[in-house]
Amino acid sequence: MVTNDNEQERYHALLGFLQEHGVPCAACDPCNCGNSCANSLQPLGGDASLRRYYRLRVTKPCFDKLCAQHNITPVFGATEGPWRYLGTIIVVDAPPATQKNREFVAINRMLRHCGILVPTIICADVAQGFMVLEDLGHTLFADAFPGPRRLAYYYRALVELTKIGAMPRSQAEQDELPAKLQLAPDGGSLLPRYALDAQDFAYYQHEVPPFDADFIAFELSIFTEWLLNKTLHLELSAAEQAMLERTFAFLTQECLAQPQGAMHRDFHCRNLMVTPEQVDNPIQMRLAVIDYQDLVKGPLGYDLASLVYDCYSKLPEDERHGLLRFAYETYCAAGRLDPAQYTFADLERMVRICALQRHIKVLGIFNRLNLRDGKPGYLKDLPLTLEYVLANCDYFPEMAEFKAFLQRHVVGKI
Repeated sequence: MVTNDNEQERYHALLGFLQEHGVPCAACDPCNCGNSCANSLQPLGGDASLRRYYRLRVTKPCFDKLCAQHNITPVFGATEGPWRYLGTIIVVDAPPATQKNREFVAINRMLRHCGILVPTIICADVAQGFMVLEDLGHTLFADAFPGPRRLAYYYRALVELTKIGAMPRSQAEQDELPAKLQLAPDGGSLLPRYALDAQDFAYYQHEVPPFDADFIAFELSIFTEWLLNKTLHLELSAAEQAMLERTFAFLTQECLAQPQGAMHRDFHCRNLMVTPEQVDNPIQMRLAVIDYQDLVKGPLGYDLASLVYDCYSKLPEDERHGLLRFAYETYCAAGRLDPAQYTFADLERMVRICALQRHIKVLGIFNRLNLRDGKPGYLKDLPLTLEYVLANCDYFPEMAEFKAFLQRHVVGKI
């Protein structure tokens, strides 16, 4: 819904972008109004950022023409079968002052070359922040795993996650993979294959930011500012402030000591989509990865923590253990972990450390979404997030003071 003059101006700019790129309004097919009505743009909700999404109905002939015009091959291009065109496309308004549009386009290309299903970009104006994407459906991973199929969906998610985590960082690493695959069990049938090129490697090496000490410090400061200060209005004593500094220094050191590689940074059940929607069997479906523009170079355990300690979905401990065992074997076979140097227990430790860093940050982010952005819906996910933090503190003596601090000041108050 357009509510003010600035939004109205941007909305009209979006319509102009659609007209310029030959995107038809399905209410006037063929479009003869210059998209000035845009009656078929249906707003979509649910995103925590300032991006706006719309679903636009477009006939199959118009969709084919649009794809041909922009020289792209969509995923859902078949006329028959489960991968058929769904009848709609996604229109994105991502203000360039706040959104990573250039990164979105470059990482989209890179992930495709990793064999990951991402939305096809039909056309884009990065400078203005407008894009048209292929519509991969309505079904989020979060809503798609009832009953006994749930664990199968998680293993499928883990296959996509390890494609990112095992991504080669150079052409030399990519060239070494075929020999590693031959040595893996079953010829490495579950291991990722890559077709990254010089453009991808240049982008990864020179433009993907590192999840370094400054980055981690900024993330942890969100906890202090938005939970402790602005939500709970705590005045920390000198001893408490020193304790926080020791805790954050420990987490930072532990994150940086892990093997570093490509990291989605938000790999959870709301950033995966089940495709195609018509297939109920997890063996036949695929998972598409979205919201990847914040990809960084960071610790191996982080994306695993995002998935197995998901803020929106709690796994039983035995299932979490099995998933991490699968990840460990995959990373060892792909050469990302040396089993002579890292045991499975080491990987579990990495994941718990990353879960602590991530969820301490998230305790602040969910409160920021409420106070700054007027999105209180995330507050209901605070109890599980806090539960994760308290539980994982128990594995590290260095976190005992912090857990006591949370029990004293936070438990029962959020």
